[in-house]
Amino acid sequence: MRTTIRWSSIALAVALGNGLIATQAVAQGEGFVEGASATLSNRTFYFNRDFRDNVGQSKREETATGFALHFQSGYTEGPVGLGADVLALAGIKLDSGRGRAGTGLLPVDNDGSVPNEYSEIRGAVKANFGGDTVLRYGYHLPENPVIAYEDSRLLPNHYFGYSITNTSIDGLLLEAGRMTDRGDMNDSAEYEDPYGFSGGTIDHDKVTYLGGTYEFADNLSASLYTSKAEDLWKRHFAGITHTAELGNGLNLTTDLAHYHTSDDSPAGEEFGNKATSLAFTLGAGFHDFTVAYQRMGGDAGYDYADNAIYLANSVQVIDFNAKDERSWQARYDYNFEGMGIPGLSFMTRYVRGSNIDTDFVGIDRDTRWERSTDLRYTVQRGALQGLDLTWRNATVRQDAGLDGGDIDENRLIASYTWTLL
Repeated sequence: MRTTIRWSSIALAVALGNGLIATQAVAQGEGFVEGASATLSNRTFYFNRDFRDNVGQSKREETATGFALHFQSGYTEGPVGLGADVLALAGIKLDSGRGRAGTGLLPVDNDGSVPNEYSEIRGAVKANFGGDTVLRYGYHLPENPVIAYEDSRLLPNHYFGYSITNTSIDGLLLEAGRMTDRGDMNDSAEYEDPYGFSGGTIDHDKVTYLGGTYEFADNLSASLYTSKAEDLWKRHFAGITHTAELGNGLNLTTDLAHYHTSDDSPAGEEFGNKATSLAFTLGAGFHDFTVAYQRMGGDAGYDYADNAIYLANSVQVIDFNAKDERSWQARYDYNFEGMGIPGLSFMTRYVRGSNIDTDFVGIDRDTRWERSTDLRYTVQRGALQGLDLTWRNATVRQDAGLDGGDIDENRLIASYTWTLL
């Protein structure tokens, strides 16, 4: 499940995508070395999930630290600029053990033990045509509604394949690609199974996607995407984001997202689903107030891999995506800059789901809820400027047979990034 506001991520991903291509276009004239950039990030993560129902494993608790090196070259000069990127990842166990593993921070061996470290290095080659079209082959960190990488644990996962991105029309981002392999967040291996449903052993889950986003104005954008996961499903996405200035320092952001998934599995699996969410966020100075509604329909719940769920009520632990589920969210955000403490922010939310098809899921209770809170501080000055500290807490109450049952969870995260080039 995703860990930030899903609905605003649509516009954010597009903005980042346009910015990335623009940066690459500039770099094309700067040369392979002159236009290069490199960062080294460290993340230290404590994860504790207490399963209150004591069904099977009673808790998962681990601490680890990870390093991620991102190198992006510039482009060679000429009508077609050539470049290369490198991603190097390393995770180190600080505390774990049999009976407590499985947080997603570290890999787990067949005997239940946890290795002391794991690492990997991946590369990609790229070509820039005319400054507005980029062709890429190798590792990818995709971020769109139908295929997206996950970065909610120690290190990001990645995909391997090829893609093309175009920004030749002002305000329009177009992208297409085909991913053939997937690397996990806590593993140094790559699997020929991007969605993971075949256990990483069957070469049939290749993912092809096509779509884009158009910014009609600074306050209005719309996205359309389609994808096909071979022998699993066909999926379509439509989303729209609009911000209205109400005066007196108030603004209202409306986010509508809809997925339509059709079953394409010959193995008797059921993936047919229609998922819709609608969210309203009222901004008032340093305060944000959000209400959201999410609805599941079709023959099954919304199934997905990694971060490809741009729905309002997909939150820290639960996605509220069971068959026929309806869910409401109330959320409040505050930026403590309003009290003279820049860099400190607070978020709390409550989401309640109901109307779960208990017969289909195989449970007794058709309701559940999650309450989660984030407190984050980024050091603003001094030797530790840029150090990011986050505490994330969640409480979940649901049927014991659904997504781990009752859960109490805490995450403590410290992260810092060095700019090398």
